[in-house]
Amino acid sequence: MRASTPGGARGGHHFQTTCGRDVTVGLIAVGDTHRPARRVTVDIGECPGCHDGTWAALTTAEARELAASLLAQANATERG
Repeated sequence: MRASTPGGARGGHHFQTTCGRDVTVGLIAVGDTHRPARRVTVDIGECPGCHDGTWAALTTAEARELAASLLAQANATERG
């Protein structure tokens, strides 16, 4: 899989969706080496035959908010 996040983000977890998109969650540190800004990265790859992949670098709070939202939606989906 190609890495599309800048600055050499390190992937921590990778999976492929049922529609063929590669999703990678990792870490990145930007800024100077004395006080880097650490972020959680989410890289959503292109779907087969598309050119619409994207990525985001989230603060810790943003990553936790996204995780809570995803879990809530997964729970709601399971309940029907």
